Amino acid sequence: MFTVLLMISLSVGTLAQQKATSFSNAIELHLPKYIESCQNAVMYQEYDMLNVLFDSLVKTHLQGTTVDPHKITRLDGGTINMDSLHRPMLLSTTTSWYLKNDEEIEALNTLASEFKGKIDVVILYWDSKKLVKQASKDFNEDVIVVYVDESSNRDNNIIKSYKHALGVPASFFISSEQKIVDISRGGLVKFSPEPEKELYASNYELFQRHIMRLLLSDELSKDTILSDTD
Repeated sequence: MFTVLLMISLSVGTLAQQKATSFSNAIELHLPKYIESCQNAVMYQEYDMLNVLFDSLVKTHLQGTTVDPHKITRLDGGTINMDSLHRPMLLSTTTSWYLKNDEEIEALNTLASEFKGKIDVVILYWDSKKLVKQASKDFNEDVIVVYVDESSNRDNNIIKSYKHALGVPASFFISSEQKIVDISRGGLVKFSPEPEKELYASNYELFQRHIMRLLLSDELSKDTILSDTD
């Protein structure tokens, strides 16, 4: 009974979403119902529904929204301006206390090198510069490391929308037109029973599949824009 009511409630608000073009607006509109549904799933011990709820939130309300205009500080200096991207982006959010698997880091390093010039692989830490410098040392030079320092009391809206709403880790696949193509929970966790080589391969395949979809979506979007201007 709960599952039926849940699927109905997730479909409510579609009309409201049409007016929510930014990611932060969509989160503000639909996060309360998502949280309530997750709490009900836990109460009824329907734990498998948590992934269904997350996927439904993303597919129904978050895909196609636009990233909010803001600048993020790069660890190596400078900033990334999110409302003027040069190419598609994989934005993976994390913190210094959440230890990414070595296999996930290796997969991201490999993909950043393989797709260099086609996409930007960006790791966003919600930490101070000092903590980020130590935590990110295993990423290679093709991975862009950025950070938002919560203790500085800046960028509160960014933190609220991109961290507190969906938690850590989260991976955002963003087109060069600043549209969110997809959102996932990130790489596979270490307690996986797979041997290390298989865990690396699984992480590589997981991120590559999203990247290929991102590139295809970005290319189709550009073709549409060009055809509209003909």
